[in-house]
Amino acid sequence: MDDLLQIKRTEIIAGMNKEYVFFQISDIHMAVVDTESSQLDISDNIRFHKQWDSLKYKFADDAKEFCDERYDIEANELFEKLAEYALEINSDALILSGDIMDRVTESNLRYLKQFIKNYPIPVIYCLGNHGYINEFGEHLNQYSRFFGLIDNPSFDSYDIGELEIVTVDNGTKAITDEQITNLKNKFAKCKKKILLVLHAPLNMGDFAKAMKGKISPYFLQGVEGDCKNAFLFNKVVEENSEKLVAVLAGHVHFFSEHRITEKTMQYTTSSGLIGAGRHIIIK
Repeated sequence: MDDLLQIKRTEIIAGMNKEYVFFQISDIHMAVVDTESSQLDISDNIRFHKQWDSLKYKFADDAKEFCDERYDIEANELFEKLAEYALEINSDALILSGDIMDRVTESNLRYLKQFIKNYPIPVIYCLGNHGYINEFGEHLNQYSRFFGLIDNPSFDSYDIGELEIVTVDNGTKAITDEQITNLKNKFAKCKKKILLVLHAPLNMGDFAKAMKGKISPYFLQGVEGDCKNAFLFNKVVEENSEKLVAVLAGHVHFFSEHRITEKTMQYTTSSGLIGAGRHIIIK
C-alpha cells in the first residue's frame, strides 16, 4: 500500500451470503486543468491550491489526524492512488461520497467522466455541497451538468448482489418533497438491505451527542435552521433503520463511527486530501 494513504478498515455484519467489499472516498476537492481549460478553470485551480494548502492542515489538526508536506501534491494524484487501492482490494464498487470536485468546472467534469468511463468497476457518485450556489433549491438547476457521473443526481440506486446502494443529494441540506417520497418508497418496496450514501451526515443518536459543541452545525443535517424536510428525512431513516446496513457520509473531513439509531451505524470518512479512504467489508 502507498505510504501516503490513510485507510480505515470497517467490517459490517449484515447477514449476507457472501462478502461485499467497497471503498469510499470523500472530500478530495479536486481542481484539474487540461488543454481545453478556460481561464476560469485555470483561475479556480490556482484558488484551490491557495485555499486547501492551508485548510487541509486545519481540518486534520482539529480532528487529530495526520497531515504533513507529503500531501502538498495535486489532489487528483491522491485520488488516483486511492482509486488504485480500491482495485487492489477487489472492491465491488468505488463509492464517492461528495466534494470530489472543489468546483463544478468543465475540466473537472471532463476528468471525472473520463475516469468513470475507463474505471473497471462500478463508480457510485454522490453529490456534495461544493460546486453549488449554496442557496436553498439553487442546486437543482445544475443537475444536468452531472449526467455522465450519475443517472439521477437527486436520488439514485444501484444493485450490488444482495445489497442496494442508495445515494441522496443532501449537500446543501435542501431536501425536497420528491426526495422524501423516493426514500419512503425505497424503504417500502426494496427487498434487499440498503446502504445509504450521503454527503452531510445525519445529526441523530450517538453521533449527534458526540458532535454537539465540537463542530459547526453547518456540517450536519438535522440542526436548528435546517428546512423541515431535513428533519423529516432523518425521521424516515429512523423509522426504517432495520432495513439499513449503514449510512456512509463525508463532509466533516474526519473519520467517525457512531450509532444514529439502535440498529444503524453512520460512518464518516475523512478527506482524500490527506490520502484518507474507508475500506468497507459487508458480510
